[in-house]
Amino acid sequence: MLLRAAAEAFDELPYNAVTVADIARRANLAKGTVYLYFATKEELFLQLALEQLGEWLGDVEAALSSDEALAAPEALAELLARSLAARVRLARLLALQHAVLEHNVAPAVVLAWRRGMLAQTLQTAALLERRCPVLRSGDGLRFMLHLHAAAIGLHQMTHPAPELAATLACPTIEPLRLDFTAALQAHAAALLRGLQPTAAP
Repeated sequence: MLLRAAAEAFDELPYNAVTVADIARRANLAKGTVYLYFATKEELFLQLALEQLGEWLGDVEAALSSDEALAAPEALAELLARSLAARVRLARLLALQHAVLEHNVAPAVVLAWRRGMLAQTLQTAALLERRCPVLRSGDGLRFMLHLHAAAIGLHQMTHPAPELAATLACPTIEPLRLDFTAALQAHAAALLRGLQPTAAP
């Protein structure tokens, strides 16, 4: 109930504008009740991020399992980039993870979040290694972690604060304008190409 209310508020407002009082109101609860479950707003949103991450990785696994053919690096890069870009809420949450959500929370909460993220990612990474011939044992997790980092950075670059968004239209900085989906897909494809085993001389 609280996670659904937080998601609804986050879909409508910037993170900084979302309040615990608003989340409580949407969940038909007293504000103090929220703190019985989550010590801070950041802790609540970390849990939401973990839930959203699990849903996305579940979708990726379902897509990979629906076709028995081995996944070519280019096709895999497209699947991952487009499916994450379609999950706007998750992409926004990941962009907030290190700079915002992992602050003002107990270290034990961050550890639990990272353990949960690792467990979910390991499962998807193992499937990637089975389906993508360029990935050897251990490569799946390394690839997913690099993709995670790229998604965070690219989302911040391509989604400036509303008051700064107009600056991207300035012709003199046109080379700095990127499309999140295209840039993430290109990054994922480059990572996968870099993992391809080289032929022996």
